[in-house]
Amino acid sequence: MAAAWSRNLQLYVGRVAWTIGQKELKEYFNQFGPVRKIRLPWNKETGFHRQWAIVTMRTEEGMNNALGRDTHLLEGSKMLVQRKQMNTAESFRTRSENSLE
Repeated sequence: MAAAWSRNLQLYVGRVAWTIGQKELKEYFNQFGPVRKIRLPWNKETGFHRQWAIVTMRTEEGMNNALGRDTHLLEGSKMLVQRKQMNTAESFRTRSENSLE
């Protein structure tokens, strides 16, 4: 399990339609490989999600399969899918957590 967390298996998904929830995103991305986690942040003031998500895949193969598709269309919305860039704090935290295992 430590090996999975040492690699960046996160995808940034932008332009997520208002009608799409975590369930729909998980079903969609499962076609590329097993999904570990979906993070779809909500705006507390509006009650709507912020139209972006972080999808964490379980395998590098699944992530590469998703990145290999040119167009991601879900419920009529063309989503932007790219590898999530880890900032320095996330990278440090990941290394620290792995050293504890």
